[in-house]
Amino acid sequence: MNHPWLDIPIADYEAHMALPSVRQAALLASTLRRVVAAFRPQSLAVLGAAGGNGLEHVDPAIVRRVVAVDFNAEFLAVCAHRHAASFARFEPILHDLSLGPPAMEPVECVYAGLVLEYLPTGPYFAYLPALMTGGGIFAALLQLPSPNLPEVSPSPFGSLEALGTVFSHVNTDLMHEALSVRGFSRLEEERIVLDSGKSFHLAVYRSPDRSRLTGGHRRPLVPDLGY
Repeated sequence: MNHPWLDIPIADYEAHMALPSVRQAALLASTLRRVVAAFRPQSLAVLGAAGGNGLEHVDPAIVRRVVAVDFNAEFLAVCAHRHAASFARFEPILHDLSLGPPAMEPVECVYAGLVLEYLPTGPYFAYLPALMTGGGIFAALLQLPSPNLPEVSPSPFGSLEALGTVFSHVNTDLMHEALSVRGFSRLEEERIVLDSGKSFHLAVYRSPDRSRLTGGHRRPLVPDLGY
């Protein structure tokens, strides 16, 4: 039996995420753009890249190398078709993150947008440091629990309904503890509430080595009204 993510057409996923009642496509794109603009990494890994999840808003003058990781081959093929020519180096990696780390050279920034909810986070946080250069940036966007709203928003795209069976909220306090004991320091955190009523947690950490990222100084994240 296939994992539910493998049975979702890319058209269904993107149409669902772009619905006015969902608006999570805009959220993913906006947070990715903000993290890149604030920390200016030259290399970036997008975990759960789907068709790009905001790569179109990443400045190739800042980010020279992009690693796109997904375990849905259709999603990854679309991502590569759309974005490979935009960056000096583009590396699509077909990989199931629940099985361990992808085979990749470390990057200066790892962006995990709405993907940790589908992974065993203990093993993930154990191998995360190996994906990053010293002093690198890890940004996580997590969906927060809601007493009144389902984990997967209702929509006309029924192929996404099965995701509710593999979705699990990530405890932000436990995430912070797991990263802290590995030497990560939290730089930013923010709660974001969409018009749908769903709320999200954006957290940005620096990996243990305090050496500065190539490409400039960190600037604080600023509010973005484009969600």
